Parts: sequence; structure tokens; C-alpha cells
Amino acid sequence: MTRRQSTIGLIAAALVLVVTAVTTQAQPQFAGTWTLDPAQSQIPAREGHGHKAPDGAQTQAPTQPPVVKLVVEQNGANIKVTRSMARDNRERSYSQSFVADGTERTEQGHRGSTVTKATLGGDRLVTTSTTTMPGKDGGEAKTFSRESTWTLSPDGRTLTINTVMHSPRGDKTMKTVYLKS
Repeated sequence: MTRRQSTIGLIAAALVLVVTAVTTQAQPQFAGTWTLDPAQSQIPAREGHGHKAPDGAQTQAPTQPPVVKLVVEQNGANIKVTRSMARDNRERSYSQSFVADGTERTEQGHRGSTVTKATLGGDRLVTTSTTTMPGKDGGEAKTFSRESTWTLSPDGRTLTINTVMHSPRGDKTMKTVYLKS
């Protein structure tokens, strides 16, 4: 091997290392346990979710907010999110998995079909979902969509999720801020 070939080989190897390092750094790591910080979050009020008084009047929801946690497992572009809410002695949770490669996936559910897509890159994760529910008695189908953008603070300790929800009743935005536990 000539000296020139050796030099070209070393340059090529160095470029591969640089590209690998940049690619690895470009993918944010969301894995961990995150707890909602209600003080930093902006969550729209839910209509009709108060309590009824004995005389039928609408009252305020309980003053103690639920404890909301996210447990995120991430293996490259494969992400599983388990969201749990605990209030008083009750807790409920649900999980969602997606592959953040930009591919659309369709799932059939009891409420209709949902098309989801997730992309991971730069400093963020973007998820979109569109659910189409058949209309009652052959009426017009209803479509609901949601786009969420996940970003991490530079120190990796704060996760902010900005969400826009579209429904036949209009659009709502929500900002949820989670702190790493």
C-alpha cells in the first residue's frame, strides 16, 4: 500500500467516525421517568368535567391535581411511552409505542381508525395522529388530529411537549413540562 492510499484510508476512517458521532448526537434521548410540573404547564380546561352538586349545578373539579408521570423507553427510533395519572388512591395508565422513522401506521380501534407518524431528529421528536370516527346513523365521519413536538432542555432534565389538537369543535393548544425524576 502506498503512502497516498494509507492517507486516504485514514481520512475515510476519520470521516466515518465524525459522521457517526454527529448522527448519534443528533438524536435526542428521551428515556427516563418524567414527572409533570403543573406550574410550568399550560393545559386547557376540559369542558363538562366538573362535578354535579345535588341540585344539578356544575361545581369545580377537585382542587388536588393528579400526579402525572411518563416512563419513556427508547432504543434508537423505537419509543414506548407509559403515561400514568394518580389521584387519591386511584391510578390509571396507558402505553403507546411508535417507531420514529417517519412511516405512517394505521390501527383500527373501537372508535375508528387512527393513522400515526413519528419522526426523530435534530433536537426533537414530532408525533402526529389522525383518528377518523364513523358518523352515527350513516352521518358524516368526524376527524380528530393531534401533533406533539417533544424537546429537551440543553441539560436533558426538562422535557417540554407542545401539542396542537384539531377537532370539529375547534383547535386547542397545550404545553406540558416534565422534570426528570
